[in-house]
Amino acid sequence: MLRVENLTVRAGDFLLQSVSLELHPGECGVVVGPSGAGKSTLLEAIAGLRQIVSGRIFLSEREITTLPPEQRGIAFVPQDYALFPHLTAQGNILLAPRLLRLPREEVTKRFEFLCDLLNLRDLLQRRPHQLSGGERQRVALARALMLQPQLLLLDEPFAALDPQMRPVVRRSLRQVFRTLRQTVLMVTHDLWDAAMLGDRVFVIENGRIVQQGSWAEVTTNPQSDFVAEFVGFNRLKGTVIRRGGQTFLQVGTTELPVETNLPDETPALLQFFPSQIQLLPAPSVEAWTGQVEEVVNLGDRTQLLVTISPEVFVRVEVANDCIVSVGDTVAFRVLSSPQQATAEENAQQTQPQLLRGAR
Repeated sequence: MLRVENLTVRAGDFLLQSVSLELHPGECGVVVGPSGAGKSTLLEAIAGLRQIVSGRIFLSEREITTLPPEQRGIAFVPQDYALFPHLTAQGNILLAPRLLRLPREEVTKRFEFLCDLLNLRDLLQRRPHQLSGGERQRVALARALMLQPQLLLLDEPFAALDPQMRPVVRRSLRQVFRTLRQTVLMVTHDLWDAAMLGDRVFVIENGRIVQQGSWAEVTTNPQSDFVAEFVGFNRLKGTVIRRGGQTFLQVGTTELPVETNLPDETPALLQFFPSQIQLLPAPSVEAWTGQVEEVVNLGDRTQLLVTISPEVFVRVEVANDCIVSVGDTVAFRVLSSPQQATAEENAQQTQPQLLRGAR
């Protein structure tokens, strides 16, 4: 098991602050966040490549905080894979066991197993420049797994891959991790990586982990505006207003029709995915109405940025056969109900607003 306790690391002017996390054996943890949030710094500190200001790191109940990298039982695959260009794929994979003078029979058995698992037989005599991005990744992964690490660290493992290759390689890695029951911690800025691979997801912002849990827990119950924005949620904080037989969520001076059993003047939070809406043919008393500011084709659907008022923006998704242009007025219902805001959420409500969703 990996356990990180209150880890603080300084990297130039950047500070990774009081990070704590746990991973159980065989789990894949995914650290997500924007560029510059501290994802790679966290991985490098766990690997022993960064000096730690304070905090402790445990692996299988053994403290490794001050151990050199080679004594930690950790394999680290950097973003560029760091393959030696003058060596063949086979030479790269076998380099560490040969330097460590491990028993030949043990090395051969492990090598044969990984070649079959990762489908490397046809690549062994090629050099890195003769390999595709996905092939280089498989070679780097085999090299890392040769020493049977207790923990595998992957820094942006899909960054160098073409978009068409990413889903294929994700599925392949998921199968490899499950077959080996390998404990993995990886960092990425791509939410699909977290959704497909993560048993536990850690959202990092400005050097702090601001939320952790399963992918479902993080995406259905974001704990801050930042997390909601990052996972693509719409998040509105306001007050329930009942008037003339209708119910509204008042966000600043904007009143939005909603369905809820919450009593009048209750602080409330409305969260919904862009897909949780129903387009209406025309404005009505139950509709949200706004002007389309952006139209983004996502392949199988279209996402719109809609201005409801100067203080409220929402992102909504519609089918591709729905013809909508910038400047059009759209009407829709939100298929979600406000929930009572916690005391903490209510205290955070300094200015009613909606953060523009992640693109």
